[in-house]
Amino acid sequence: MKPTSVVYWLRLLMAVAAGFANHFLGISEASYGELALPVGIGLGLLFYLVTVVIVRNLLHYGELELKGRNRYITVGGGTFIVVWVMVAVLLNTLLA
Repeated sequence: MKPTSVVYWLRLLMAVAAGFANHFLGISEASYGELALPVGIGLGLLFYLVTVVIVRNLLHYGELELKGRNRYITVGGGTFIVVWVMVAVLLNTLLA
């Protein structure tokens, strides 16, 4: 598989994990009040930062493999956000 495909799939799987974590950690206004949104976003950012560390340090993908500067940060970012939000909303709707 190409390095960009590996990064996309990693970000997709971590977005699903972040969505599950948002739901099963009980991050909602009932438990966190007004801090629910910042805590939920912080959790998503934490999962995204983990993917950045994995891509950069464990997989050793850099400018050469991903064909561009800082692509280890940006590749799959939109996918991560959309999938993370969709999984969180879906789980919150179905299991709440």
